[in-house]
Amino acid sequence: MSENTHHDMKSVNVGLQGSTPAKQECLSCRIIGTSVLAGTGSYAIWQSRTAAPGTPVQKRMLAGLGIVLVVAGVFRWRKTSQCKSNLPILWST
Repeated sequence: MSENTHHDMKSVNVGLQGSTPAKQECLSCRIIGTSVLAGTGSYAIWQSRTAAPGTPVQKRMLAGLGIVLVVAGVFRWRKTSQCKSNLPILWST
């Protein structure tokens, strides 16, 4: 285990114990997570249109799933938690 990795794990453990405040989530994590959820939800909504193949029940289920994913993307954007990656923090709220 390298010294840098050991230092990162030590800071995470300290943050979990509550002796120091946890880092805010990095902007790139928020953008990627929100984009994936909203993009997948938008695609599901697009596939539920009347011209797409499938039964009306399948289209309603797909539209519901799409709405849930888009709403999850909104909540994902608004959520501020600790970033699990080693990417630098670009912006904090």
